Amino acid sequence: MLEDIQYKFNNSHLEDMWLIFFSLSDSNSFEMSIGSKGRYGISTEAMMSVQNTITTIDFCFSRNAYSDAFTLIRKCRDDLMQYLFILHVIQNTHGLTNEELENYTFDEASIIKMIEADFSILISGKRKNEVQLAMESWMYNELENSKNSKFRRNYFDASKYKKYLMSADKNIEYIMNNFLNPLWNSSDRILNNYVHANGRKYLTDNYVHQLNKEKIDSELIETLQHIVDIFLSLLAIIDSTKMMSSDYVDYMEMNAQPPENCQYWVLPCIVEYLNNHLENELLTYIQENEKNGMKFMSTSYDE
Repeated sequence: MLEDIQYKFNNSHLEDMWLIFFSLSDSNSFEMSIGSKGRYGISTEAMMSVQNTITTIDFCFSRNAYSDAFTLIRKCRDDLMQYLFILHVIQNTHGLTNEELENYTFDEASIIKMIEADFSILISGKRKNEVQLAMESWMYNELENSKNSKFRRNYFDASKYKKYLMSADKNIEYIMNNFLNPLWNSSDRILNNYVHANGRKYLTDNYVHQLNKEKIDSELIETLQHIVDIFLSLLAIIDSTKMMSSDYVDYMEMNAQPPENCQYWVLPCIVEYLNNHLENELLTYIQENEKNGMKFMSTSYDE
């Protein structure tokens, strides 16, 4: 597979992380809802964007353009956190309440009425809160309009995505507070220094020969790894099915009998990455609290 990619990576760690997003972008993941201006949805746009950005990071890395590389790492972080924010909001935007759904039966006419009622409520927006309306303005490419400046100010920033997710999901709050905040804080400080040029060195790192090249190389890789650690951990809690391997679908498309429980298999590159990078306590917590029975522990795949 990788032999067919024109770009040849200079750093194997960056290539490994690129493979994760290449695999995620190759899925059929799609989340849809509807609002005042029609249907909208999110698929794997962010995964493809990050995949390409990591390629550019490797290009900068190979040329010692560290200021550019770190700035692009921040783009990766912001794009990934925004994806988690949008995904969570869409999945928790509903029309009819559970009580109202109980008034419908499973016959065809009743189901059609239920869908019409649900869509009518979603289109009207009368039950949507501000964060849901803010998400829709992004979906309709209207976030940049001056009338939506409040949405931009209140919700669209990496720290605000993190704050929202922690407030909306107790499991996310737990793993951030107990495992991931140190990774977030250390990478956030480094990325802000480069993006805002908080010191002369953050400009000269782009062209001055590095006497401590090994150190800054290691810092760059570690910073991106911290972001990938955070993203995969939160995605596993929000919707672990986004990481599903293609085995089950592949077998079905070939009219073959899928291996037992293979619908719960996670992409191999993600299983390997998580088991090599996350603390065992964190990985165990994720395995016990993800909602779909997906198998993240490498021991689940032992013969």
